[in-house]
Amino acid sequence: MCFYEGLATVTVLARYQAREPAELTSLECPVRLIHVGSGRVRVELQHYLQGPKEANALRVMLPHGTMVQGLLIDGSNQPTGGWLLIDVEQYDLVLEQPGTLNGWQWQ
Repeated sequence: MCFYEGLATVTVLARYQAREPAELTSLECPVRLIHVGSGRVRVELQHYLQGPKEANALRVMLPHGTMVQGLLIDGSNQPTGGWLLIDVEQYDLVLEQPGTLNGWQWQ
């Protein structure tokens, strides 16, 4: 079920223990957010989303102030668009051990 479609501020993060956090923010990024059950959200993109190498988390800030953030589980980030699946966190993102993406890597 789509619960938001429009422009948002999207931040791609690389957060790991014993490393300095890295992030890259895209303003006014067209997205579509779809609730896919069990605390997971699919973020659909209309174009390639820039991010730091080894990104493992995503934060989406909607214009009315709601924030959706979580660890990246799966996705496809292509020049013509794509999608990212995140496990939604209700609080601050935790630092993760490297290699927690189940084989999926930020491209």
